[in-house]
Amino acid sequence: MVIELGKSYQFFGRIDQMNGSTYDDFPVNVTCEDMDKVIVRVTKGTQLLVNKIYYIEALAAEFKDKVHLKASKVELMSAMKISDIEKERLMRAFYDYAPISLPELKHGIESYLNRLENEAIKAITFDIFTRYSEDFYLYPAATKFHHAYISGLAYHTLTMLKLSDGMIQVYPFLNQDLIIAGIILHDVTKILEFDTYEGSEYTLQGKLVGHITLGVNEIALTAERLGYANLEEIMLLEHIILSHHYYGNFGSPKKPNIAEALIIHFIDNIDSKVAVLGEALAEVDQGTFTESLGVLDKERYYKHKLSK
Repeated sequence: MVIELGKSYQFFGRIDQMNGSTYDDFPVNVTCEDMDKVIVRVTKGTQLLVNKIYYIEALAAEFKDKVHLKASKVELMSAMKISDIEKERLMRAFYDYAPISLPELKHGIESYLNRLENEAIKAITFDIFTRYSEDFYLYPAATKFHHAYISGLAYHTLTMLKLSDGMIQVYPFLNQDLIIAGIILHDVTKILEFDTYEGSEYTLQGKLVGHITLGVNEIALTAERLGYANLEEIMLLEHIILSHHYYGNFGSPKKPNIAEALIIHFIDNIDSKVAVLGEALAEVDQGTFTESLGVLDKERYYKHKLSK
């Protein structure tokens, strides 16, 4: 961005750093959509968050023989009423993003929600998902291991739902409602584990309680509020959440003891690991190996000539 003295500017930018000041305003380092860096002076007392996207209106003014942007308006992007298309465009400009669009993610997951038939399972799943959906479509699935990018949680969930279609078709004894609801709810409370949708840090709740316990509590409280607390379906959903990591040292206090819980564990494990493998293979040339992959026992994988 070329800044001209006396000219007004309106743009979206990501806050990179804030510095203290003894003046009535303070300097903020901002990255613009074109990745240019600018300094914006913001009125002292304005509450800003690092690594968030803001809409900024500013006037180019001289400060200590340098041209800075003096902000007249600073508004958090996530608090603005903008379309999904515009929101996605901005997210892609500033962060790593899921490989499919936000409308695709929403349409895909909602199509599975609409397949639910069991009254209690449907009511509880819709209630929980509706309350979490705005953040659900933005948050990553993890901080570093898999789907660690904007909308990674929704993309991981949709991929698991797609994988479950084949399982349900091949194994007709599986209950479709438990599979769909279990997949949609299994990680939904990861939103409470991470401090922001950038997923850079775990919250205190995430560190001390974790998404598995948070998820089970959410189901129990919702079932109580909606009048379904004593139904077996609720216990089955809770068991799916409790057991989807399988091992105690990975956070699950129970191993799967119903077929649907076992299938969800396998599908979750497959997607979390194969997604990492796919990303690693995309980074290397044919005829070479990936780096060692921690989620795959530190093995290196060969990209053969038949690879896409």
